[in-house]
Amino acid sequence: MSSESNGRKSESQAPPSAAAPSTRSSRAPSAWGATRDALAAVHNLDALLRGASVLYRTILDLLPELRTSAGVLRDAFERARTADATAGEAVHEVGVYGVDRVDGLGQLLDATATGDEERGFLADRARRLADELEASADLLALLERAAAPLPTDVNAALVVRETVRLSGRGRELVVRFDEASADATLYADPYVIGPLLAMLVANLDAAGAKDVVVRAQATELEVTFVLETATEVDAHLPTLAMRVPPAVPPTESAARRVAEQIGATLQVGLRNSSLRLPRPAG
Repeated sequence: MSSESNGRKSESQAPPSAAAPSTRSSRAPSAWGATRDALAAVHNLDALLRGASVLYRTILDLLPELRTSAGVLRDAFERARTADATAGEAVHEVGVYGVDRVDGLGQLLDATATGDEERGFLADRARRLADELEASADLLALLERAAAPLPTDVNAALVVRETVRLSGRGRELVVRFDEASADATLYADPYVIGPLLAMLVANLDAAGAKDVVVRAQATELEVTFVLETATEVDAHLPTLAMRVPPAVPPTESAARRVAEQIGATLQVGLRNSSLRLPRPAG
């Protein structure tokens, strides 16, 4: 092991809190506060490992706290993994995947403790795990919200723009927005619909779509959000910068369960997806 490669020769050190300002995903309810704090700790590990001014000794001193955070995450995903059948198969799938990612986090912390790997490589592992764990926690929080939604009359354009404004961590994608029928009103919980739209964008991005357009189409009875690969004819449409979570293996299953819970019709494809919701009665 090279102590130099692990940054132990640095003579200055930044306080851990300065390495990565904590920002919380607005996609999850406040009841997930302890889980959010644990996720922030994993993101902070990534930043500390990349910080040239942070002594490796500082990171080692934080490992007990990080192992505690891993325990918090394990508890959350274990509850989902062992939930009874009424919770649905999607919750179980997310729990199984989340527990596997927490196992990966434990392996990362062990590797960090020994210091046998380069800091940059450890940081890459930390970033990937933090993103996957946060995406999984977002899925559980969304499934929980969808089980007891708070629907209201809401403007379709507002749903899309609020999804952009409230998007938390994740990869930033430029999405084109076709507002032709965006003044239409639908009856839904925007804090369920917004994350669901972000998940569909993430799925298209994972399938290789380089430019995604979101269209809001309305009839007298329903509003349909169509998400598809943009073409040249869409070049004139306004663009929005949206941060989306990575598409993890349980994403599609969770999306279908969420749609089922709120009475929406969901179609998912490699090149396009759609979400159809009822309009307010009367």
